[in-house]
Amino acid sequence: MARFVLFAKSLCFDADQQVFYPLNSPAQRVALSPLQSAVLRRVLNAQGKLVRNQALHVLFQREPSEIPFADRLTLTIAEINRLAQQAHAPGALVHQVPLIGCVLAEQVDVESFNEVATPAAEAEKPVTVQPEPAVKAVAVKKKSWLWRGVLVGLLLLNVALALIARQEFAPTEHDGMQFKFYGQEAQTQVFINERLAADSFVVQDAMRRFRELKPRLPDGSVPPLLYINRSRIRAFSSAFLCLQPIEQKNNECISWLISNQELPDA
Repeated sequence: MARFVLFAKSLCFDADQQVFYPLNSPAQRVALSPLQSAVLRRVLNAQGKLVRNQALHVLFQREPSEIPFADRLTLTIAEINRLAQQAHAPGALVHQVPLIGCVLAEQVDVESFNEVATPAAEAEKPVTVQPEPAVKAVAVKKKSWLWRGVLVGLLLLNVALALIARQEFAPTEHDGMQFKFYGQEAQTQVFINERLAADSFVVQDAMRRFRELKPRLPDGSVPPLLYINRSRIRAFSSAFLCLQPIEQKNNECISWLISNQELPDA
């Protein structure tokens, strides 16, 4: 099945031509990349079932990249939904369930598209139609709402766990988390622990690794703030990459801990 109506009388996805287009305006086409089209087709063919991230990893291996797979998957799904919105889709097409590492298609009115069928042909159908299709449609709709309920529940659980983790592990003001300004490194302002000397091994080692490895925030952007903390042993450099000042509760910081044998996850 190479063509899908994702939202009835609204949006069509042509997997062969790799485009979205409004059903009422077939000429207004929005092109997808081969990778985006392959991901969307794989998820739609699952017919409402969750698709594990490992199943999509094979598609990404066809186009090698230095960007980690998890980041590429997130960006690809966001871009698919953006392109669908550009083609006037009434909602998102694909959702991630990070807690269990799966992807789910939004199954609202998803059906195969038949080029042969026309409105005139539909009108010529006899009035006495068998009731089975209507019953099946109701069953599909109930299944769709069931999956949506599961998805919403998992997302709410994920949000709750994230809030608990932030409350428990977010940096707060105490004796070991006081910083002073060190300097500017390209687009990043650097701060060091107030008990560290600017020429100390911890600071110099962390700066050298920052210049060499160029860590990024989860969205791929350059961190505007870098906080270098005291290291308990010389083999490690401990730091935080932050979007907002670290003293704020919503600082959106991520921990950056690397050793001589390790590369950062950032």
